[in-house]
Amino acid sequence: MSIRSKTYLFLMALLSIFIFLYFLNLENTSYSLEEWTWIYFLSFAAFLLCEFEVKIEQSRGSFSMESAVFLAAVLYFGIELSLIVLVLFFTISVFYNKKTPIIAHVFNFLMYSIMLTATYHTFVWLREELDGQGLENIFPYIVALFVYFLINILIFTSFVWSLGSKFNGIFNRGLLKEVFFAYFVTLLLSLVLIILIDNEGFFGLFLFTVLVVLLSITFGKVLEWYQEMANQANKDYLTGLYNHGYFKDYLKELFRETKKTGGQFSIAFLDLDDFKKYNDYHGHVQGDRLLKFVGEYLKNETKDRSFTVARYGGEEFAIILPKTEKHAAAAFMDQLRKKLNDTPFDGVERLPYRCISFSCGIAEYESDMYEESELLHKADQALYYSKAQGKNNVQLYDEKRISRDALKFKEDLDAIEEQLKLLLYKDVYTYRHSKRVFTYAMEFSDRLPLTEEEKRTLILGALVHDIGKIEVSRDIINKKGKLTSDEWEMMKKHVIWGKEIVLSDGRFEEVIPLVELHHERYDGRGYPYGIKGEEIPKLARILCIIDSFDAMTTDRPYQRTKTFSEAIVELRRCSGTQFDPQYVEPFIQMIEEYYPEKITNKTVST
Repeated sequence: MSIRSKTYLFLMALLSIFIFLYFLNLENTSYSLEEWTWIYFLSFAAFLLCEFEVKIEQSRGSFSMESAVFLAAVLYFGIELSLIVLVLFFTISVFYNKKTPIIAHVFNFLMYSIMLTATYHTFVWLREELDGQGLENIFPYIVALFVYFLINILIFTSFVWSLGSKFNGIFNRGLLKEVFFAYFVTLLLSLVLIILIDNEGFFGLFLFTVLVVLLSITFGKVLEWYQEMANQANKDYLTGLYNHGYFKDYLKELFRETKKTGGQFSIAFLDLDDFKKYNDYHGHVQGDRLLKFVGEYLKNETKDRSFTVARYGGEEFAIILPKTEKHAAAAFMDQLRKKLNDTPFDGVERLPYRCISFSCGIAEYESDMYEESELLHKADQALYYSKAQGKNNVQLYDEKRISRDALKFKEDLDAIEEQLKLLLYKDVYTYRHSKRVFTYAMEFSDRLPLTEEEKRTLILGALVHDIGKIEVSRDIINKKGKLTSDEWEMMKKHVIWGKEIVLSDGRFEEVIPLVELHHERYDGRGYPYGIKGEEIPKLARILCIIDSFDAMTTDRPYQRTKTFSEAIVELRRCSGTQFDPQYVEPFIQMIEEYYPEKITNKTVST
C-alpha cells in the first residue's frame, strides 16, 4: 500500500473517530429493551441482506441491500442508535467473513459512518428535528438520501485516487447506468422500510427482510436466465464457440479500448485445409463432426488463457489474443497446429497431409490503425499468404513478404493452383517446394530491376516450374537412394513434359521458358539443351538460383538438408558456374534480411 493510500485511510479513521466521540454519548448507553431489540434486529437484517448480493451482468459486479437498513435506521431512529447497529453489523461480518481482509472491513465501516452522519445532519437540518412520527414531509428524506449518494461517490473516487489508479473505464456509460440503478433501488427500499417500521414495527422489518431476500434471489435467477439467452445468441450452434457477430463486436470493443488506453493484442485467422474434400469423401454429417472436434480442441487449448475463440464462418476460425505480440501469437498458433497434426480423427488419412491441418494468418494491432477493419484485412491477407505457401503453416502479416503483385493477379494464381493440385496427390514434397519457390520469387522480384510483366512472369513461373513431375513415376520421385542413369534421364524429362502441360492450357505461354530452362547452368552444363550464359533467358537464370536454394534447404529423400548458412556458402561457391553471378549476391542479401533467424552463423562474401 502506498504512502498516499495509508495517509488517506488514516484521515478517514480520524474523521470516523471524531464522529463517534462527538455523536455517540458514551455516558448514556442504557438503551431500553425495545431499543436493544431494534439494534439486534436491524444488525441481523443488514447482515442477512449483505449475504444476498444481486449480480450486475455488464460489469460482472454486484450490490447488496444492507445500505437500505442503515439509511432507514438513521432517518427513523437517529444517529446514535444507527452507529451502534453499524458497529454490531461489522463485528458480525469480521467473524463470519474471515476471507475478507480486515482493511476492507475497516474501510467500509469508516465509509458508512461518514455517509450516515452526513445524511442524518442533512435530514435534521431540513426537518428541524427528528420526531419519529412518520413521513409528514417527503422532501427532507429525498434530499438526505441524495446527499448519501453524493458522499458515497466522493469517497469512492478519492479512494481510487489514493491508490494511484486511473479512472479509464471506471465511469463508462454502461457502468454508470448500473450504479445509478443500484442506488435508486437502495434509496427506494430505505423509504419502504421506514414506512413499514412506522406502521408495523418489528413485523414490518421482518416482512421487508424476507421480501428483499426473495427479490435478490429472483433477480439473480432472472439475470442468470438472461445471461444464458445472451450466450446462446452469441454462440455458434455447432461448435459451441462464439459466433461471427460476437467476434466482430468484441474485437471492435477491444480495439477502441486498446486505442484509448494503450497496449497490444493480435488476432489469428485459421482455415481448415481441404475441408471441402473431406466433406466430399465422407459427407456433411462427418464434416460437421470434424468442425465440432476442432472447435472443442481450440476451446480446450485456450481455456487457461484469456483468448477468445470464435467460428468465423464455414471451416474458418478466429482467435483474439489479448496482451500478445505477433511473434508470441505465431509461436502459440504453430504449437496448436503441430499438436492438431498429431491428433487422430476418422477419415483424415484421405487428405493430402493425412492429418487435420490448418493454414493460419496473424496480424497485430498497431497504434496508427484507424479502425478494426484494417486489422481484419491484414489477418485475412496473412491467411491467404499462408495458403499460398502450401497450407498447414502459420504466417505473420508483413508488407515486405506479402507482395501486392501476387494479390493483384490472384485469378491467374488460382488457375495455376488448380493445375498444381495434381502434384499434391502424387508428390507432397514437390507441391510444397513449388509453393516455397513461389514465395521466394515474390520476395526477390521486388528487389530486382524488373518490369511489372517480368515480375508477374517470374512469380507464375516459380509456382508452376515443376508441373512436369506429374508425369514422372511415383517410385522415382520418392526413391530414397541415388537414382540410376535411366531413372535420372526420366527425371530430367519433367521440364519437357512441363512445357507441354503449360502449352496445352494456352493461357500462360510466357512462363514456358522458366518451366523448360530452369535447370540450365550458367556454364552450359545444365539440361535439357546445355545452353549457357545470357543464352539462358534472364528469368530462368533467376529461377535457377531460387529453385536450387530451396532444394538445398529442405528435406529430400536422397540428400542431406543444408542450413541456410551452408546453402549461402554453396550459392557463392557456384556463382559463375551453375548460377549467374549478378543475381547471387542480391538473392543472398534478401535471404539475410528477410530470414535472419535462420542464419546460424555469419557468411562471408567471396
